[in-house]
Amino acid sequence: MFCRNCGKELTGTPEICLGCGAKPLVGSSFCSACGAETNPLAEICIKCGVRLAKAEAVVGRRWMPTAAGILSIIAGVIAFFLFILVAAMDGPEGVAGAIFGLALIAIGIVAIVGGVFALRRRIWGLALAGAICSVPSSFILGISAIVFIAMSKREFK
Repeated sequence: MFCRNCGKELTGTPEICLGCGAKPLVGSSFCSACGAETNPLAEICIKCGVRLAKAEAVVGRRWMPTAAGILSIIAGVIAFFLFILVAAMDGPEGVAGAIFGLALIAIGIVAIVGGVFALRRRIWGLALAGAICSVPSSFILGISAIVFIAMSKREFK
């Protein structure tokens, strides 16, 4: 096996190439079977005829974090509308409604921020917290967002 990034011959199937420090199948400059230099757009090595592995950075990007982020943001907006509804129904003197309304605002903010981080595929824990906070405002959207975030943990930086 050869590193697709630097072309160095590797023994076994290591996680990281000791020549360049990258994952062996992430690059697109060399054939993983014979080590010959390849065109980054090529699908088959011209020298040995082996089908070239696609770079993980391109193939690994999936739809689940994007869907989870959108669901979390929608649930956060629903929480804001619920706050407006609670504030209108309870009146200005309702202490319980004010506490519940502030909780809805906090949950909505965390859900929206977590949704943005899920869309950007950054800080998995915050994206998961946003998905969890989206459950009280919309159970179906929240559970779906939690499942999508949990299944796509490896895509986050």
